[in-house]
Amino acid sequence: MNPKEYNFPTVVRHEYDIDAFEIIDQLKEKYNSNIEQGKEQLKGLESINVNEELLIKFLNEEGVDSSEHKKHRNYIIPSYYNLYNTYLGYKLLTIDLYKIEPLLSYQSVLFLGNYYAVKDNFIGLIEFMVYDFVKAELLPFEQIRLEKIVNWLERNRIFLVNKAYNESFNDPSEAAISKKKGVVIRTVKMDAQFANVFYEKFKCFFGGQDILLFNLIIKNEFTERIVFNGQMNQLAELFKRLNYNNIIDVANLKLLAKWITENFATGNDKVQDKGMFFNTIYAVLKNCKREPPKTKRILVELAKYIKPEDRKKE
Repeated sequence: MNPKEYNFPTVVRHEYDIDAFEIIDQLKEKYNSNIEQGKEQLKGLESINVNEELLIKFLNEEGVDSSEHKKHRNYIIPSYYNLYNTYLGYKLLTIDLYKIEPLLSYQSVLFLGNYYAVKDNFIGLIEFMVYDFVKAELLPFEQIRLEKIVNWLERNRIFLVNKAYNESFNDPSEAAISKKKGVVIRTVKMDAQFANVFYEKFKCFFGGQDILLFNLIIKNEFTERIVFNGQMNQLAELFKRLNYNNIIDVANLKLLAKWITENFATGNDKVQDKGMFFNTIYAVLKNCKREPPKTKRILVELAKYIKPEDRKKE
């Protein structure tokens, strides 16, 4: 289908764009046509009216001429606005259910990232935020919409996660090329699909630093040390277990200790002495006596604890 072109303002609206006023009108039509079904539809209709008022207020605050957009019923929400997440959910509630998967594919290409998900984590945005929103807003007979979303997630997860993870260089032989492009070689490598699971499990220890952690684990990008809400020996022992279980690949323990030191901090002080931090981390990696007790080990479901005498990789 060709995009529709509008004279005010000069806008091209594709069928799969997140056009807020178009979506609001479709929601109103949907709830009005199902009004006899029960009170839930009335409640939904009331919330849509409130959301239109909030949208107009938002546009005014952004310096957008909301009166003209309201008149022409046209405003495509950029994906870098947090409001995008809500209206994507509404779009999934109104579009022809057999076009849900093409819609998600279209939006995954255009997604620029916002507060809730970085550019390469469209999968996470859909699975852990938009899906729940749609589920809460569904009419009783619309469960198939959730099925369509999950089908898309399962079919595209591997491709999108691999793409995000493998865009950085993994082969040391490409070091010269990477320097020219400003890309840093991965010190710690792992399977892309495991990296995605690891990120989802690991982020609970970093309260509010999800984007920084995603950038480090998935995209191999780092700008500042991330504060780990635990003890140094817990952090070190986790990566030690990942290493001797051959889940991660790193050249040696010194490099692993250096990578942990450069990218993580503990407690509230991110400017703590890196030399002391390195020594503590390296000591745990090298010496089993410095490991935390059984009750303090974290994410044991990701990498099993092996007795020192049975470990092949130290």
